[in-house]
Amino acid sequence: MTERKFPLEKGYWEEIINKFPTVSEASKSLGCAERTIYRYIKPLGLKWKHQGYKISDTPIEEIKELIMTMGGISPAARYLGVHRRTLQEKLNSEGVAFNDIMFEYQSSIAPQLSHKGICGDNGIIITADYHSPFTSLKWLDRLLLVAKKEKIKELLIAGDFFDFDRLSWWLRQAQAEDLAVKLEDELRFSEMMLEKLEEQFDKLYFIGGNHWARLLKNVSHSVSSDRLMGLVGKKADPRYTMYDNFDWVLIDDKVRVTHPKRARKLDYTLARDLSILYPEQWLVVAHRHRANEGTTPDGKRPMIEIGWMGDVERMRYVQYVDSTYYKWQNGFATYKNGALRNITEWNYDWRD
Repeated sequence: MTERKFPLEKGYWEEIINKFPTVSEASKSLGCAERTIYRYIKPLGLKWKHQGYKISDTPIEEIKELIMTMGGISPAARYLGVHRRTLQEKLNSEGVAFNDIMFEYQSSIAPQLSHKGICGDNGIIITADYHSPFTSLKWLDRLLLVAKKEKIKELLIAGDFFDFDRLSWWLRQAQAEDLAVKLEDELRFSEMMLEKLEEQFDKLYFIGGNHWARLLKNVSHSVSSDRLMGLVGKKADPRYTMYDNFDWVLIDDKVRVTHPKRARKLDYTLARDLSILYPEQWLVVAHRHRANEGTTPDGKRPMIEIGWMGDVERMRYVQYVDSTYYKWQNGFATYKNGALRNITEWNYDWRD
């Protein structure tokens, strides 16, 4: 909510101070927080007139607001013209500790980020890196085939569903900008894919990914990922969940799925390091377009990298830039009945 603006004239605030016996009453009349009033009158050298009543009669909420605004008990006491001990006794009588005030203020300016995971009780398919419109329609059909066979109705898209081709650094380097896909065309194709996915899945979860960040960076991160989902008509769709502030998500409080901002060239390095930080979690890593599976260094937990859902014959920078990087591999993963499975070209019977 936008903070209400008030005049900066000293005379205006002198009238307010004379009119209301307490900041609390003034704030209610003006329709603003007590902290806002203090911020206005402090630079003007004004103090609230506390004559006529004792500090013990001052509402505790007003005292707390003043302490938060002034930055401590001592400066608040000086502002009120009372001894620090007097103000401390007021807090003690109300059962309010200084730490309580600090916690309340911290929560208002730097709230804890809440991360709601995915239940996954009835199974979930974990995919990543569709890079629309360079998606492999063959693997899109394979994804739906597995989902139907396994009766799985939830899908996690762990990053880079969109490619945002026109914003690609590689196109500029290869001087191939004339081949860039129009944003409108990319979004239309994405809508077609989502329509197809909705035929099978009742719930779709999204992690942004580094290609998603291409667009966010170009709009200076001034809009939310939820707002950008409106580009494909899904901002208010209850079937869609966007993890706006995170590049990872937990499934069943156990499987950590992450799409790191940067890919590491060596296999498993990110998963290995995460396994040390999160010793109770299983690791699923996207971004590298690589299909690998193994166990954590302690040998107790699965650690996999899932393949991508794209078509290498359509990707621009693969065609225009020589690289010794590994060959990309298609694939995805399933998590059902407590079992995590990495699905690739070679470990699943794709015959109809």
